[in-house]
Amino acid sequence: MKKICLIGQFPPPVHGLSKALDTIIKSEYLTRKYQLVKIDIKNNIKIINHLKQINKSDCDLYYFTISQTKFGNLRDMFILWKLLHKKKKVVIHYHGGYYKELFNNFNSLQKIINKKLISNTDIMIALSDGLKEIFEDVIDIKKIRICENYVEDSSLIDNNEFDIKISEMNQVNQKLEIVYLSNFIKSKGYFDVLKAAKKLKGQNVLFHFAGDFFSKQEEKEFNDYVQINNLKQSVIYHGVVKGQKKKDLLFKGDIFTLPTYYPKEGQPISIIEAMGNGLTIITTNHAGIPDIVNLENGYLIKPKSPNEIVEVITDLLKNRNKLVDFAKKNRNYTLMKFKEIDYIKRLENIFDEVFENGN
Repeated sequence: MKKICLIGQFPPPVHGLSKALDTIIKSEYLTRKYQLVKIDIKNNIKIINHLKQINKSDCDLYYFTISQTKFGNLRDMFILWKLLHKKKKVVIHYHGGYYKELFNNFNSLQKIINKKLISNTDIMIALSDGLKEIFEDVIDIKKIRICENYVEDSSLIDNNEFDIKISEMNQVNQKLEIVYLSNFIKSKGYFDVLKAAKKLKGQNVLFHFAGDFFSKQEEKEFNDYVQINNLKQSVIYHGVVKGQKKKDLLFKGDIFTLPTYYPKEGQPISIIEAMGNGLTIITTNHAGIPDIVNLENGYLIKPKSPNEIVEVITDLLKNRNKLVDFAKKNRNYTLMKFKEIDYIKRLENIFDEVFENGN
């Protein structure tokens, strides 16, 4: 049985990347085929210890999830240098869309180091086809493979719940419920959604916001805006939602909006979760998003455009049949391609390819 070492930031805390790594290490499907071990590198103070663990390890393949920050990249290049010196198979996975901009901000030496080391890996994994080009400075495009994100099985409503949701969507007087579920970073577009809520005040809509604020000042600004514009009847802030609470929120939601222009965006798991739970998507043509959302299953609007959010929601208020159509398409698309097992099998295919092409 081949032995694979997973290197990255494992939970806690729980975020998209750590959750993905946890899904891999706990996969019964993969552990029937490979022996999986891990090295958790989230504590940078212990970098020497991490390098020692890598030195002592003896695996056939090293799967390494690399950082989206300049300092994190320096740490990663030390680790990658160690891995390549072991003369074993190395696969790196980048869970974002920021690498090209990051690379352009490196000094000459860091650029040379990145190109030298990354070009010698066996495979680079990108989140979507549209994100392949962000690695063109450091690796032959023939070495890049795609592994899209996924929705956890536990985050999906069941078929009976989906049927109930569809039946409620068809009710003309039913309030349209719009969900923003992500971190509260301005460039994720949450304030644009809030401005849209103000413009739609008095309409048959209810806006749900869920996620974590990174500063007290931004949280105060959000709450003050709701207070000053008298939006308490149409805007609810849920805080951070997980598990059943998140699932319940996605069950009641009709529309999911993430009008992001966040520089480090990759392919938001929150969009895939919303699609799998039958929500219509309003988002932007940014990073890896247009590889999963298009005019067939949602709306791609301009960033920083509250008015476009309003236009789409107003149209859907008048044409609820579109909601039903998008709900069915998104649900089927997700169940066909973005389940946990689909993600695991995509990785399995990449691992198999690397082993078949090597010793």
